[in-house]
Amino acid sequence: MRRVAPAPRGRVVALLASIAALTSALAPLAALAAPVDPLESSECQRALAALDSQEAAVAEASGASAAVSADDRRRIAAKLAPVRRQAARACLARSLDPPSSSPLARPPPIATAPLVVSPASGPSPSRSTAGPPPPLPRPAPAERPYAITSCDPGGCWANDGTRLNRVGPSLWGPRGVCTVQGSLVQCP
Repeated sequence: MRRVAPAPRGRVVALLASIAALTSALAPLAALAAPVDPLESSECQRALAALDSQEAAVAEASGASAAVSADDRRRIAAKLAPVRRQAARACLARSLDPPSSSPLARPPPIATAPLVVSPASGPSPSRSTAGPPPPLPRPAPAERPYAITSCDPGGCWANDGTRLNRVGPSLWGPRGVCTVQGSLVQCP
């Protein structure tokens, strides 16, 4: 049996130092890989505390009067809106969500086809013998929008039972891409 000579002490120390450096370099990546609940983040807690204090201040100021008018409610809502938006961003936004300035975050523009009326066939009647011109044909009514009832990572269900599959940021129905506005969806 052949005996292996021990490595020089300097090489072992250098190897241990490189392992320690690699471990410290990978520590932030390990923290990123662990799922972090945005509701437990310090940013969310600060935003919720600011929202609570702002709501308490508004409640204290409007608590003196028994009735709150519609103008007062609008003023209060306008005052609380930025703080509520900040709390929603801090607590509900995920790192996978596109930024609000991203074109993916905006709904696609609605394109409508121009109305083309073909001329009537046959000779046109003269003005002296003709009555009023016949009415133009009405365009087909636009399909009514449907409400989204539930969604999952693969797509959404409409209230008529239609499955709308998610393709990137868009929803696709049985006849093509759908337009989403809030909880309403309209497919061509």
